[in-house]
Amino acid sequence: MSSQRQSEANASEIATLLHDQFSRLTRQMRNMDLPHGMTPERLSALSVIEKRGPISVTALADTEMVRPATMSRMVSALVDDGLVKRSEDKNDGRGVLVSSTAKGRRAQQRAEQQRLQHFAEALGALSPDQLGAMRSLASALERLTLLLEESADR
Repeated sequence: MSSQRQSEANASEIATLLHDQFSRLTRQMRNMDLPHGMTPERLSALSVIEKRGPISVTALADTEMVRPATMSRMVSALVDDGLVKRSEDKNDGRGVLVSSTAKGRRAQQRAEQQRLQHFAEALGALSPDQLGAMRSLASALERLTLLLEESADR
């Protein structure tokens, strides 16, 4: 087998392994305990709103990869719970922007901290060599994510 074909086979095998493990890890992360009333979907939307807000419901739906109607219902529930607020989009008279409230920021931070604590506890059970490998993996994943984003933009 040529060197290039061997490299492609290795990349394909690694892609399969990473995909399988990321899928399992994502499911585990989604199933971690969250504070009362917080769902993984709400936490994800709140995180995006906090990082990118004020944001339109359409842009939020695009980011979360759901239909605008679905996101509109979620935003309504978040507004009802006092976690986000709507405001008019000064650039679009018909547009509405969504931003976090102080209560929403606290809820999002509390849920994120709880998740990270569970994650850190699991990482604490790894050996020092495994933790070093995780640090290297995080760096490589950052680069891989950038490459995938660049590919999607083309």
